[in-house]
Order: sequence, then structure tokens, then C-alpha cells
Amino acid sequence: MRIATSSLYDQQIAAIDNLVAQQAQYGNTLSTGKQLNQPSDNPTQIAQDLGLHTAISEENQTSTNIQNATAEMTTVDGSLSSLTNILQSARSLAVQGATDALSPAQQRSLASQVDGLLQEAIGLANTQYGGTYVFAGTAAPSSPPVSGNGQPVSSVTFTGNFEAQQQRFTNGQSTTTSVTLQQAFNYGATDGSPDVFQTLVNLRDTLANGSIVDQSGAQLNKAGTVITPATQLNSPSLRTALVPDSAGKISIQIASAAAPNGVTLTFGPTSTVANVVSAINGSGTGVTATFDAQTQRISLAAAQPFQIADVPSPGASTSSNLVEALSVAPQADMVNNLSTQIGAIDHVLNVVTTTRAQLGGNIQTLGALGTTTSSQVANDTAVQSSIEDADIAKVVSQFSQTQTALQAAYATTSRLEGKTLIDYLP
Repeated sequence: MRIATSSLYDQQIAAIDNLVAQQAQYGNTLSTGKQLNQPSDNPTQIAQDLGLHTAISEENQTSTNIQNATAEMTTVDGSLSSLTNILQSARSLAVQGATDALSPAQQRSLASQVDGLLQEAIGLANTQYGGTYVFAGTAAPSSPPVSGNGQPVSSVTFTGNFEAQQQRFTNGQSTTTSVTLQQAFNYGATDGSPDVFQTLVNLRDTLANGSIVDQSGAQLNKAGTVITPATQLNSPSLRTALVPDSAGKISIQIASAAAPNGVTLTFGPTSTVANVVSAINGSGTGVTATFDAQTQRISLAAAQPFQIADVPSPGASTSSNLVEALSVAPQADMVNNLSTQIGAIDHVLNVVTTTRAQLGGNIQTLGALGTTTSSQVANDTAVQSSIEDADIAKVVSQFSQTQTALQAAYATTSRLEGKTLIDYLP
């Protein structure tokens, strides 16, 4: 029988190479704590592992986006909370001013405080988060979107839009992360009611000037219709239908300091809103009238208190209801004027409160989504760990066994190298 020494050496070297490779693999596993470090470690599970890596990365990004969106909405809610405090302060000042006991100096002091609140409101309208103006919609202006006009401010200019900002997540879900200036400040309200800024301007000017304004308490038009200066008094567009007196006429009487005995103005059913405004302005009572087609309201103003009432036309036994149709107060004085403005403040307060409730709902929705995402990350991480993480105690034992086998192989190889042909002869 022929003994091939080279074959023995080749077999032994191959065995040593295998053991060295196993030892290196076990050593790498021990150093990383991972049993799956490269595709060749476990080809059957590498696809699932890579899929988990992608899923966890996307879930972590979603979690980060949720945190950012929540932080932005919390900033918005903080601004709305401050706006609520401003309006409550303005209401308190209006209540203080709604008395005849205040001197002009005291009224001007209240007006100065209201002007300060107006400046604060403009500042809140320009709130930023992450360099973005949160109430500017999707316009993303580079400068503050709300700026005051005049000194003192008589109105504001807005350079944003009414499209709410959205955050879309990697799972396909999206949520609204801000509110618009219209939602928060009633700016450009569809019902024509004054916004926060105009409400504060009106209150400040009333207190500062001591002027008397009797404005329509509600829009004069029916929903879905529009009234213009050319609209006739018998128009079906009037929210409160006009009923002429028994003579088919419409008469009102205005009494003021300039006309203590009152001035009677008479109109026909086809007279227009412009006719009424013109007649009041030319009545000599010191009362001026304006009609705002945008807000669909009429305003009567004077330097002194005045009264307006429906009276029968000559020969009539009943009165029309023009005062009711115009939605103005019969008695116009500082107290009634400020009472009306308190109502305007309450309206914008209600708008802010409603918006905050909607925002709170969005924040809760994000919180629930964040909890779900965190749970999914935990679950996927646990599965990934079961695939990748090594059983350290088992690997240590395998490493030790491989090392022992390798030492034995080295020893065997050394002994083989000392053999001669004589050793193999019988």
C-alpha cells in the first residue's frame, strides 16, 4: 500500500483552515454581539433582517416627524392661549369703560392699554416655529406676514394664505400641524364679523375718542345673498323682512343733542340702502351713517348719545320695523356702544376657543400615532434582535471548543512533519 504524505498534509491543512475560519467567525460574533454580521452568516434570514432595518428606519423617522409636528402644534396652542388672555383682558377693559362715571382721561388710559393689547396680538400673529410663520398658511413669507397700518394702527395687512400646513409621514398618514390666521384671529371671516385686530382697534378708538357708534349687531343679509347700497328695503335678501307701516311707508326718528326734538325720515319700500344712508347723513342730527358691503352691516356714529326709533308715517296707525331690520340699538351711548363691542370680543373669543379645541384633537391624534409607532419600533426591534443577536454563552463555548480542536490539529500536524518513510514500513 502506497502512503501519500502530501495527501495527509493537504487534509490536515484544510482542517486547520476550517477551524481558523470558525474561530474567526465566533470571535467576530463575540466582539459585535451579533450572529448576523454579513449575508453569508445566514442567507435564509438576511432578507427579513434587511426588511426590518428599513422598517425600523422609517418608523424612527416617523417618530421624529411626529415629535416635530407635536412641538409645532404646542407652539401654536401656546400662542392661542396668549391670544385668549389678550381678549379676556380687552373684555375686562371694555367692561370698565362701559360706564358714564369715567372721565375722558380715564377712558384714554383704558384706550392706551387696549392699544398695547393690539400690538401684542399682532406679535402673536407673527409667531414662528423652526423659522416658519405658523399662521401664514403655506405661503412661507420671508418677513412677518401681519403688519399694522397707520399710527396708531387702524388696520392690518396679511401676506399669507388660508391653507393650513400639513405633515405627511412615511406610513402615508398626514395631519394638520397649524391653524390659519382666519381660524385663529377670525381674519377674513366668511360671516363678515370683525377680526381680532379690528375688534381691538374699534374698542381702542371708542375709548380714546369717546365717540358713539351704533353698529348692526348681525349681518343684514340672508345666508347666500348679498346686500349692496342699491338694494331696496323690500328686498327678500334682508335677513329680517321689512314690514311697512299701515300707510305703506317707512319712517324713523333720530333724536340727538343737535336735534333734541328728533328728526323724522320717511322712505318708501323701494328706497335703497344708499337712500337711508344719505338721508341720515343729511338729517342735521350729527349722526353719520355708513354701510359696509363686506361685513353686510350699517354703522351710525355721533359725538354724543342719540336715539333712533320707528315712528308712524303721517296718517299711519302703526310703525314699520326698519330699526329691527337694520339690527341697530334704539339707544346709542357709550355704555351700549361698549356692550356691543363686548359682544364682538366674545365672538372672537369663541372662535379662538373652537380653534384650540380642534388643535387639541390634532395633538391627541398625533400622540396616539406616536404611541403606535413606538410600539411598532419596539416589536420590530425585538424581532431583529432575535435574528441578529448572539447567544454569548453558547458562542463562548463554541469558540473554546474550536480553539481546543485547532490546538490539537496544530499538534497533529507537527507530529506528521516528523515522520519518515521508515515509520510507515511494517
